[in-house]
Amino acid sequence: MRITLDRLEAFVVACEAGSFSAAARRLGKSQSTLSAAIAQLEVDVGADLFDRSTRVPRLTEAGRRLALEARTVVDRARGFERHADALALEQAPTLTLAVGIHLRLLSEPLREFAEHYPYVNLLVQNPVGMRIDEQVRRGDAALGVGFAAPGYDRSLDFRQLGKLILLHVVHRDHPLAAGERVGFAELREHRRLVHSDQADVQPTTEYLQAAQTWQIFGYEPLVELTRAGLGWATVPRQCVLEELARGEFVELQLEAYPHTDWLVGVDLVYPRSRLPSEPELWLRERLSGHLVSERDRDGNPTAPR
Repeated sequence: MRITLDRLEAFVVACEAGSFSAAARRLGKSQSTLSAAIAQLEVDVGADLFDRSTRVPRLTEAGRRLALEARTVVDRARGFERHADALALEQAPTLTLAVGIHLRLLSEPLREFAEHYPYVNLLVQNPVGMRIDEQVRRGDAALGVGFAAPGYDRSLDFRQLGKLILLHVVHRDHPLAAGERVGFAELREHRRLVHSDQADVQPTTEYLQAAQTWQIFGYEPLVELTRAGLGWATVPRQCVLEELARGEFVELQLEAYPHTDWLVGVDLVYPRSRLPSEPELWLRERLSGHLVSERDRDGNPTAPR
């Protein structure tokens, strides 16, 4: 038995369209050609797929049983064609995106990217030991999204996507958790835990010096060391929402800034002159229009539209 893809497609489209005439129009074929393809498929499988005793052909029991399998085969064939088309257009098979903020904030554009370019593999990496803009400059990542940094290299361009809140937090059992307000002098008496990329560029960094500072590569280990009570940490609020909600972490209220959230810009960074692939350009433009924001302590968006 030699069943061709054309015959299977004719059968599937006829099932979807509800009639042979509508299916023929959808496929750009004559009704007689489509009817002949289905008739030949019935010969191939040795069973009637449609009951033609009524004005509009209706699926037989055999037709209903085979329709799902036929649709699966046709869908896979169509997917194969889209994959082949992507390769023919020389779309990059892999696109690297360096991300230094919580991924939940980028889920919408990444979901849309997956729909537009299902055969482009997206490599999302969290920089370790290197700033995001440096990764893009070196060519280790095509695009980067992270907290704003001073003095981008001239080979890079950037767009601000919004602003996020940084918090100073400790574990609930840490000595600093006991007070309602914390002064800079008290902070300096305890170990400071800070993300390596943000050690020198956070707001009022000059006031946040401590006798002992641990620089941590990555926010996940930074949170874990804070959970272990090893010091006070400066982290994006998005990284510790659950810990704050269950009371495991306590936000430190600074005496000098009792009513002010610590806002830091979030930038999209990309090469200024390199010609991007089509998927890279699409993702760059989509991210450029994506707002990264949250609510401050007064309920206002940190980056209003």
